[in-house]
Amino acid sequence: MSNESRFPAWAWWIISVITILAVSILIFSVVLGIRAGQQQIEIQRRQQIGISLQQAMDLQADGNLQGAFEHYQKILVLDPSNDLAQQGIKNLLTLAASGTPLSAQPVVQAPPASNVPATTVAPTPDALLAVTAPATVQAVAVATLPATASAAATVISDWDTAQNAIRAGRWQEALNSLLALQQIDPTYRAAEVTNQLFGAYTSLAVEKDNEDNLEGALQLYEKALLLRPTSAATLRERSLIAQYLDVLTYTDVDMARTIELLENLYTADPQYRDVEQRLQDAHKAYGDELASDEQWCLAVDEYESALSVVNRPELAQKRDAAQQQCSQFGNVAATTAAGAALTATLSGGLTPGSSAVAPLPPAVVAGGGAPATGAPAIGRILYSVTDPVAGRTQIMAQAVGKGTAAQLLLPDAAQPAMRTDGARLAFRNLKGNAAGISSFDPDTGLTLRFTEYAEDSAPSWNPAGSRIVFASNREGDRLWRIFLVWAETNGGIDTLGLGEAPSWSPVADSIALRGCDQSGNGCGLWTMTSNGGSRSPLTTVPDDNRPAWAPDGSFVTFMSSGRDGNFEIYRVEVATRQVTRLTDSPAVDSLPTVSPDGEWVAFVSNRDGGWKLWAVPSAGGTASVIAPIVGDMSKWLEQGLQWTY
Repeated sequence: MSNESRFPAWAWWIISVITILAVSILIFSVVLGIRAGQQQIEIQRRQQIGISLQQAMDLQADGNLQGAFEHYQKILVLDPSNDLAQQGIKNLLTLAASGTPLSAQPVVQAPPASNVPATTVAPTPDALLAVTAPATVQAVAVATLPATASAAATVISDWDTAQNAIRAGRWQEALNSLLALQQIDPTYRAAEVTNQLFGAYTSLAVEKDNEDNLEGALQLYEKALLLRPTSAATLRERSLIAQYLDVLTYTDVDMARTIELLENLYTADPQYRDVEQRLQDAHKAYGDELASDEQWCLAVDEYESALSVVNRPELAQKRDAAQQQCSQFGNVAATTAAGAALTATLSGGLTPGSSAVAPLPPAVVAGGGAPATGAPAIGRILYSVTDPVAGRTQIMAQAVGKGTAAQLLLPDAAQPAMRTDGARLAFRNLKGNAAGISSFDPDTGLTLRFTEYAEDSAPSWNPAGSRIVFASNREGDRLWRIFLVWAETNGGIDTLGLGEAPSWSPVADSIALRGCDQSGNGCGLWTMTSNGGSRSPLTTVPDDNRPAWAPDGSFVTFMSSGRDGNFEIYRVEVATRQVTRLTDSPAVDSLPTVSPDGEWVAFVSNRDGGWKLWAVPSAGGTASVIAPIVGDMSKWLEQGLQWTY
């Protein structure tokens, strides 16, 4: 009886097998979770090592040995067996050891500033090595070098390397050696080192100037002036370059200001670069503009100014024709305006102090919003544009509401994408040897390269600032695809499928893009997650493009030429898919971006004849000008815009 009541043996076998399987599955899941977490930690560790290694090498090259040492230490905390960090610290310790006394040596003082020539010519190598006369020579005991013989030998080696580089005209090499020597022992041949540093800076500045790298030349002259603030020749060269850069900034933006700057530069040096041709062209262009407005007498003045630069027959013909019109009609536009004012006054239509010309009605914009009562005054707008002189694309930074001109932020770069914390700028790198997606640290100047294909474009950060989504037609079929890369050197890249112009939500794992469904239909704006899943249509017009998220993720702005016959700016509500038109102009309104407070949408437009930054309330209203675009925006589809703090 007791045997019949016992649990069957086969049932115990089944229970045992099920228990073992359940425990195995549980263990396997735990192991997978641990491996995934470890993999993520390893990726972040590699990213930090790569960044610290790059910073250490940059600081060491700049002569900041202490900063380089600290970054090498950070690397060894993350990776104690890192060969590069170990070797770097070994080299730095050799340089930083205390020194052995040397015998007294004469130190040559710099010549008085009055001996500086009136024009800047790159010093010859032999002139830098020779003692400059007249000079006061004093016997001064040189301070001790750091304590080991190897450190003393390093200082002497740097000195010898610098002298050889100067003789050969290798100014960058000479500069690096002199700075390294000065970092180890600032008192070693102090006056001679200062003289040679000054010569290296100015010689390298001349090289940059000859290469049309004016920003680089300007920075080098400023460093030279820190050593000799009263150098007349250096001050003159720095002033000429600064004035010429101002001319480039205002060209095609403010004609009157451009002519004023060119006149000053022409007075200072008529032979400087192409200032003569630019000045004549500016007067001629302004004269043509005035003549087209029937401002004949004013046009005559401009043609006369152009002829005073260089006498050209075609300009004389323009002047004579304008003079004939001036004698017959005067300034027609001004006369017409005055007549309108007189007529209005006689009819009682004007009150004292009011304008004779009726103001234009505000631009009509859809969306139901009231016309804006003010203008945006928050943050700055980053945009890429082509330098009309050099032909290079560059990223500019325009402060909003400050009344200042845009400043150059990064050369050979396009499509800016600043990380939320403002500490790193992703961009499309256009340098021939570094094409692809890169990032730039505005504080340290550190640049990291994430991809290596020239076709890679339109980068956008995830909310955490650790990954970047971008578009590329790098594949053989030349179709646009969306890719994902870790923000680290040699980071892994994932493909998310077909699409272009991706924009990552600042608050969620949602990427807006221009794309279609799996069959190639239903094209418009779509959203998807960072694994390429959960694809969902946001709009249904194929020409909708360049999505840009609101800071809170509630709506997406975009441009489209397929809704109202030309490029306009729109917004779509993420929750309801309702589309609102924000601009209404026969010109091009494009490249939208939302202000950090979500109240405004900025865009570029040529609606009044020249390319400018405009802003419209994000709820709809009247568009207002923020600032003129500094540069050439004719290839606007290749550029990018971002409003950030």
